[in-house]
Amino acid sequence: MTDNSLPDVPRLRLLSEVARQGSLAGAARTIGISSSAVSQQISILEREAGVKLLDRSPRGVGLTGAGEILVEHARRILRLLEATRAEMDQLSGELAGRVRIGAIPSVARFVLLPVAESLAADAPDIELTVNVIEPAESIDLLLGGALDVAIIDLYDNVPMAFPDYLHTTELLREPLVLVAPPTFDMPAKVRLADLKNEPWVMPEELGACGQAVRFACRSEGFEPNVRWHTADLLLLVESISRGRGISVLPPLSIDRGVAPVSIHALDRPHLGRRVLAVTRAADERRPIVRAVLDEIRQAAATQKAVIEAAATAGN
Repeated sequence: MTDNSLPDVPRLRLLSEVARQGSLAGAARTIGISSSAVSQQISILEREAGVKLLDRSPRGVGLTGAGEILVEHARRILRLLEATRAEMDQLSGELAGRVRIGAIPSVARFVLLPVAESLAADAPDIELTVNVIEPAESIDLLLGGALDVAIIDLYDNVPMAFPDYLHTTELLREPLVLVAPPTFDMPAKVRLADLKNEPWVMPEELGACGQAVRFACRSEGFEPNVRWHTADLLLLVESISRGRGISVLPPLSIDRGVAPVSIHALDRPHLGRRVLAVTRAADERRPIVRAVLDEIRQAAATQKAVIEAAATAGN
């Protein structure tokens, strides 16, 4: 550093996020500030360091050699600060403050709403903020420090890698099921290959569920004839009810209160998803985060029992 001062921690966090996202705009979205503000703060950090940290081009930004060294040290510093905060929280044991959660829609509805109600009664000083977003975005925000807990789903055949400083807890597993119009003429259990001539209503292709189901169909020797693409689960169920096609979905995402549909178990292949709670390893030790995770596990266990009871009834 040119003036022998230590770098500003928020600016180190910004630099680390720019490196992870590969752009100023991506870092700005994750942190929640403007791209120009990110650029200004990185310029200040460069002046403090006395070296150029980023190579800027119309196609994006990349780290210089000095930038790579500083980011490596910055990430260690940020993890150390997180661990320090966790230890201080452990000493105080205080269950007060904000816990920021990113979650997939079905878990937000069936797990987090009951958790919020329970905490409001038993731990009113804990404030939950919930952002309903896709798993990849949740993990990005968690890594960037904008979330404390990410609740995501992992589908068969759609893997996701996690850094070793993230901690994962499995909340539940559920099999994917065939969702069809009420008058759909099929046995209670069906094979995916038997559906090759059916029209399909499918989640968007870039989503994990859409990827998993398409991969399974192709493994069975056919390309699904997709008539409707939608990320709106309410529209998806209603369009199936009205005869626009069939779909394969996790049971927790199906709201039969929207419109009547029939549900059939898949006999072959067996497809499923896992629902995980993900935290930074240091944050998982914080009493307030641990208390929220305990509530989430209990609410998820209730939903798991509902899913297993429905599967048994279907058999």
